[in-house]
Amino acid sequence: MNMSIARFLLIIIGIAALLAGGCGKKPAAQGAVAPIVKVAVLADGRITADGVPATIESLQESFKKLAEQKGSVWIYREVGRTGPSRQATQLMLAVNAAGVPFRLSSRPDYSDSLGPDGRPIQQ
Repeated sequence: MNMSIARFLLIIIGIAALLAGGCGKKPAAQGAVAPIVKVAVLADGRITADGVPATIESLQESFKKLAEQKGSVWIYREVGRTGPSRQATQLMLAVNAAGVPFRLSSRPDYSDSLGPDGRPIQQ
């Protein structure tokens, strides 16, 4: 595994453990379709939400509404030459502050999920 991915995951796990904002949240009722926002943090620092350019500030507002709707965030971080960018760290802080459950993906199409060890989870 690429060391920058492993380092990113360790930082994310640490932030999640410290903040643990969404741990007590109950899942959406069966039959209801909970909204999902797909966020990508690109290696150059750009952020998109559902394919549209976004800022940390705009996402903070979106995450508050998403929490009220019992939704979740799917996150993809494009691997760069260095560890997680400032934007990736700020994104995780915003997700945790809003108490929104999240899922990490190693693929830009969000077709996998990463576990706490940074390895893909078999689904």
